[in-house]
Amino acid sequence: MELSRMFESDKSALVFLVWGLAFIAISGLMFSGIYFVLDTTQTAFQSVNCDLTDNALADNCQELFTMVLYPFLNAKAILIYLSYFSIFILVLGMLLAGYNAGTKPWMLGILVLVEIGLTYGSFYVANVYRLLLANELIRDALVSFSVYNKIMLNFPWFVFVISLFSIAIGVVNWQRTRTNTPTGELDYWYW
Repeated sequence: MELSRMFESDKSALVFLVWGLAFIAISGLMFSGIYFVLDTTQTAFQSVNCDLTDNALADNCQELFTMVLYPFLNAKAILIYLSYFSIFILVLGMLLAGYNAGTKPWMLGILVLVEIGLTYGSFYVANVYRLLLANELIRDALVSFSVYNKIMLNFPWFVFVISLFSIAIGVVNWQRTRTNTPTGELDYWYW
């Protein structure tokens, strides 16, 4: 789906705001779960020690795992950066949705109401996240995702700032002066 088609209807911009914030809240848990499983799998494979007979490539299991499995498992650090980039891109998308909402005054009013609701709901999301951190398994899985942890522990402030900028960009788009459009008497291009 093309980005310009995604924001054609007024409803889709607001739906993108809601889904964007929901995905930011869920993405870190998803990426940290995958990271934790890969890390636990690598630790389990490192404890395996066996001798391979009649194998031309490796003498034991660790040499075989070093060639085949560990390069894939060591790529788990990419998940941390993928989490950061997905949050960054979703924030840009939410700001773009705010800009798009500024094309119509009534849409800007609905955007303000939706943003107030999202900011209120973010208090619940932050509280649920704090409850999840009480579980030691989840806390161990989220240790590597420091930026995500900071965002989620301060999720109401994060949502408020994104909402504020989104509304501000929408207001700027609504109030901007129209240039390069014929206005009648100042139209010098058509004599």
